[in-house]
Amino acid sequence: MRILITEDEPLIALSLAMELEQAGHEVIGPAATIEASLMLARAHRVDLALLDIDLQQRGDGVIVAQRLREMDIPSVFVSGQDAVAHDNADLAVGYIGKPYNPADIVRSVAVIDAVLHGVQPPPPPIPTSLELFH
Repeated sequence: MRILITEDEPLIALSLAMELEQAGHEVIGPAATIEASLMLARAHRVDLALLDIDLQQRGDGVIVAQRLREMDIPSVFVSGQDAVAHDNADLAVGYIGKPYNPADIVRSVAVIDAVLHGVQPPPPPIPTSLELFH
């Protein structure tokens, strides 16, 4: 999968990218702003976006999710902002709560990919840090 990472914390972004790349995914980004995220989404054929909600402490990840939805790019919130994620559940496929086990990211992406491709129920095990909205 080609996965866009939108995360403004460099260490988290690099860790996330490393886990995904080691599992064979192509990582786009990371992007730390709305503008950078949308530019990368337009420039690359993205299959999935992993979005932090609280970019630069302003909740900009919700705006990114709205714009990506208009571009038919599915999103998953990866954030510690539980209430905001649930309030905007219509914009994302699911939510991975921070802090999370880095090894759970790859499994979560596999579950999300199965859901996006109509495999119901998704293959077990579903990581405890992943909550599916749809």
